[in-house]
Amino acid sequence: MPKEKVKKTMRFQSPLSNLCDVLIQIQESANLYKTTLSRNEAATRAVLIDPVLRALGWNTANTNMVEVEKTIDQVRADYALYDGNQIPQIIVEAKALGTNLDQKKLIMALVNYAFSFGLEDIFLTDGLIWEHFDKFQPGKLEPTRVLSIVDDSPVDCAAYLVQHLDAAKYWPIEQTIDVLSQRIEELESTVATLQKSITILTTQAINIQTSLQPVLTAPQEVIEQSEDLEFVSLDQLDEIAGKKPSHYQLPDGTVLKIKTWKDILRESCQFALKHNASIPIPLPDRVGRKVSLISYDKPTKGLAFFTEEYNGKTVYVYVNYDSYNCVANAIYILGQVPKSLMLSQPAIVLDRSQ
Repeated sequence: MPKEKVKKTMRFQSPLSNLCDVLIQIQESANLYKTTLSRNEAATRAVLIDPVLRALGWNTANTNMVEVEKTIDQVRADYALYDGNQIPQIIVEAKALGTNLDQKKLIMALVNYAFSFGLEDIFLTDGLIWEHFDKFQPGKLEPTRVLSIVDDSPVDCAAYLVQHLDAAKYWPIEQTIDVLSQRIEELESTVATLQKSITILTTQAINIQTSLQPVLTAPQEVIEQSEDLEFVSLDQLDEIAGKKPSHYQLPDGTVLKIKTWKDILRESCQFALKHNASIPIPLPDRVGRKVSLISYDKPTKGLAFFTEEYNGKTVYVYVNYDSYNCVANAIYILGQVPKSLMLSQPAIVLDRSQ
């Protein structure tokens, strides 16, 4: 069999096979789009670097795991990779394909990152060359390891990246499962909203006077309180990764049937906006992330949000969080509700059918 054919049909059977395949695909993409990538850092990140991070378990669309253009003390890093406690652990600095990574100004920038972020693990890459720096010492600024996706064995490159850049090192398995289920929750929430919209639009066809506003803000199904429901207050929840809620009790005692953790955040925000006309907008979330919890500016494409009318203006409510941060931000926004309206403890019922 010709050597070239063997190379094309060869498959890696080790646990690193997925990452090995990604690295091989990156070589092909670099050759195919070399002209564009060599002069465009953003394209290099999208085509060559993001796929590697995703293969290593970093959800680049989830700002709880990966924050792009992270700035501390006027020092900006291309990627800040967080652990499950929202603490940055790794910095990845990206350059356009073919950039000379040995430039002194680049190395000094990495030293600044290490000092400003208080980190030891920093990667510098042009998509094909990955340089790993850890524990900078005076007079010793060389990389600890240099990987060449073109010249080195894909298995060797994958093994080193898994050892030093695997998201599983920083995210407990239950949180990793929760991050992976985040997209499912978003899809379920979207489907539920569409179902409500279809029902309301059908009613509108019968009665033209039905307002359009409920299509955008249709509430969850309200039910009567039941003794069979076991409620747990929001501030007492623990170990909720991989679980789902079935009911939510608002501060006024209303009990809603829900399906996702984002429903809890959405209903809490709607309740707060309805009962407090002086909430400061934009309102940062509980940890002051770059995207505000409530803002007049529409979030970046691909991030989950919903809209509300507030004091005659449209506001955008950001809900692109995992289960823990949906609950944390629900408690946070309910702090904007007047004490006189807090008649019941906000609480949920966990879905026992899972």
